[in-house]
Amino acid sequence: MQWTNTKDGYGWLSIALHWLAAIAVGVMLTTGFQADFAGDAGDRAARATLMWWHISFGATFFIILLARVISHYTQPQPTPPKQAPILMFLASATHHILLAAILIQIISGPLAIWSGGRAINMFDVLSIPSPFATRNEGVHEIAETLHAVGRWALVGFIGLHILGALKHVFMDDSGRFRMATPGKRS
Repeated sequence: MQWTNTKDGYGWLSIALHWLAAIAVGVMLTTGFQADFAGDAGDRAARATLMWWHISFGATFFIILLARVISHYTQPQPTPPKQAPILMFLASATHHILLAAILIQIISGPLAIWSGGRAINMFDVLSIPSPFATRNEGVHEIAETLHAVGRWALVGFIGLHILGALKHVFMDDSGRFRMATPGKRS
């Protein structure tokens, strides 16, 4: 199998970044929602612990997620399978929105922390100081809003992405799913 994409299929780089990003986004959504639920329940200690995990994982996954977005736009994309024009549009839009939502998250997350006057703490091992001297309420509110919009865009469009993958597997037998997983192509 080739290292990079061709018009006939995805390369190892794209496949690895896709699945690493899927894991990263899953971890980030899980810890982020759990922190929100703990906060809504009034459990400040659980919320703080979950946010510690969310922020630590987010900082760790930053490079993988950024590489996923850059890789998609710098490599050729395989020729999409033939289907109705509306489905082709929906598939393309879903991919672009997912990548945009990832980009929004990896920009707005650190910005929300820094504009809140805090450093980014990675597992109590590394601290990335805030470029803001003090809390910047205007930037903080925008970053928080963008982070919420990105989160819900990810939730909704991940659902569409999974439905599209299931359609290719069970209805089309287009080989599209085999193109996005490692192993022998048939």
